[in-house]
Formats: sequence, C-alpha cells, structure tokens
Amino acid sequence: MKVRSASHGVRSAILVASDPCVAVRRWKIFSGRKAVGCPPLFSIPEILHAVGMLPVFPRPGEELRMLTPLMDECIRLPELFPEGLEEALDWVESVAGWAEAVSGKACTDGALERSIRFYRERDALAAGLEAPSNGASGGFPDPVTLRLVLDSGRFLPVETHTMLLADIFGQELQEDMPPVKADPDDDPLLFLARRGLSARKP
Repeated sequence: MKVRSASHGVRSAILVASDPCVAVRRWKIFSGRKAVGCPPLFSIPEILHAVGMLPVFPRPGEELRMLTPLMDECIRLPELFPEGLEEALDWVESVAGWAEAVSGKACTDGALERSIRFYRERDALAAGLEAPSNGASGGFPDPVTLRLVLDSGRFLPVETHTMLLADIFGQELQEDMPPVKADPDDDPLLFLARRGLSARKP
C-alpha cells in the first residue's frame, strides 16, 4: 500500500503525539466520557472501548506524570498473569465487570465485537506502515514521523486512529463499521482470553 506522507492524517497524528494532553482533554470535553490509564502490558483495550471509555497508554516518566491528572481511572494488572484459559477468562470477565461499573454502560457482545473489529483493522494498517516494502521510515520522510503516526494511537479512540491510518493510505473507512464475529465459535470475551494467552507464549 502506498503511503501519502503529506496527508491530513499524518498532520493530525503528529499534533496528537506531540501534545497528547490536548488530545485527551478535548476527547473528554466533547464526548463527556471517561479516560482510563493503561499500563503497556494491558492487552484488552477493546473492553474499555466497548463501554465508551478511552484507553490511554502513557509511557512511564514525564508522559505518565502529565497525563495522570486527566485519567478518571487506572487499570491495575494482576500480580500474576493467568496461566490457563479458565484463569484468563476470569481475568477478562473481571475487567469487563469493572469497566461496566466505572462507565455505567453494559459491555454487550455487539459493542465488543465492533471494538475487536476496529482494533484488528487498525493493527493491520499499522503493520502495513511498518512493512519492509515501505523501508525503515514506513514511506515517510523520516522514522520520527512514522513513530509519531503510530504513537498517536496511544491517545486516540481506536476508530479515530483507524480512520487516520486509512487516510494515510488513501482509503475511506466509515466509523460505523458493522461488527463481525471475532471467531464463529467464540464469544468475544473468550476470544480475548485466548488471544491474551497466545500473546504470552514464547
């Protein structure tokens, strides 16, 4: 896929990544919803998105210090990560219950499947930017621009970042993408539990 390095999406991503506090603050003001601070290893942001909250992934240090006052809540990881599917599913369900309580909104299968779809689409577009065919800088003038474009996703709703990346590739993507099943044989919580276990395998 050919990258449009001067697209509106690139300019928007640079602004967000350069000043994430402004981006998060604006989202909270215009949406009236909550932002949740997430540690880097938190692997199921789809649940937070499905109940209308914004997962934010600040890096430790100055970025975390600046963004913490804007967070309504923060995710705490378990001391020991689940080792089996049953434990993993318990953890995923506990996060879903917590998210429902904090947001006041139900984590429905439809909303969760839609979130999974957006994250999957976003990750595919991001991988396209980092493909070897685009070179070390992802088709941008320099690697710094590529990193800013990808980093902006740590502070944006996934549908916004997905559409931003699609714009960079000259694609049109609608915000009201229909939900699709993560896996025909899984409910979405079970899919996330299985995915989390797979990601932790060496």
